[in-house]
Amino acid sequence: MYHVDAMDGYGFEKFLAELFQTAGFEVEGTKLSGDQGADLFVTRLGKKIVIQAKNYSGNVGNAAVQEAIAAKSFYSCDEAMVVTNSYFTRSALELANTAGVRLVSRRELQAYLDDYNQQIIERFRASDGVDAPTKESASSAS
Repeated sequence: MYHVDAMDGYGFEKFLAELFQTAGFEVEGTKLSGDQGADLFVTRLGKKIVIQAKNYSGNVGNAAVQEAIAAKSFYSCDEAMVVTNSYFTRSALELANTAGVRLVSRRELQAYLDDYNQQIIERFRASDGVDAPTKESASSAS
């Protein structure tokens, strides 16, 4: 997780795109500003989900949940989600529960990473132009 914590906001969004693609979702980004609270759109089984990504060192509050609610309505999505490398305030948890916004905190994000770690690393390296080591390259280096 320390690599995730070191990312800037746009790097975190790109990383989440790779994570969701690895998990079998179709992923669409948004423009970098004026996105009405949407950072990513993911689709699977005909269901479109808007994602608000928050790479924070502190707890994520109500504003992120409100942005996700607004983006869900603005973009006519089926669901809304806020994903963070941190945790959520009690108020954010209450609002999300009432509004039906799914929250993914550090604990759940770490569980996803554990499940898809190798696939994510390979995809992320490939997208950044960094070659992942292969058995052949490892054995030729020895």
